[in-house]
Amino acid sequence: MNLGSTITGAILVAICVVPVVMMEHKRKKKERKTLQSLINIANQHNCKVSKHEICGDFVIGIDETKKHVFFSKQLADGVVNQSVNLADVKNCVVQNATRRIVNKDSTTNVVDKLELNFIPFDKSKSDITMEFFNSEINTQLNGELQSFESWSKLIKSYLK
Repeated sequence: MNLGSTITGAILVAICVVPVVMMEHKRKKKERKTLQSLINIANQHNCKVSKHEICGDFVIGIDETKKHVFFSKQLADGVVNQSVNLADVKNCVVQNATRRIVNKDSTTNVVDKLELNFIPFDKSKSDITMEFFNSEINTQLNGELQSFESWSKLIKSYLK
């Protein structure tokens, strides 16, 4: 009787633990693949990613010695890869599009878009926009706002 309870308990624990372990493994594999895409972009520009962050469906990184920013975002129809040489950039404009929702009892600000817009010195070149969040694609923020704020500060510090 004791052996049967032990076996039943072990099976129940396995049923609960195995899915969690599998989801964690899948998440880590996706992170490695996402980071590798960023490293590949950096290698194309003869750079090395010295600092990076993975957040949801995008990864952003920087080569701090060569002052090059790299960005890769997974979309439903493919991947968007971008790179910006900060030596060619006059300014980095933070685009935080919000709207206000007024209820009977309260007022709430809702984020619609978070973008970094790089304005080049050369006016013949177009601006480069890195979209961290879009409410039309993602239903809710999942750390993008914090990532957006920290990376905008970091990038602006390299532009000074």
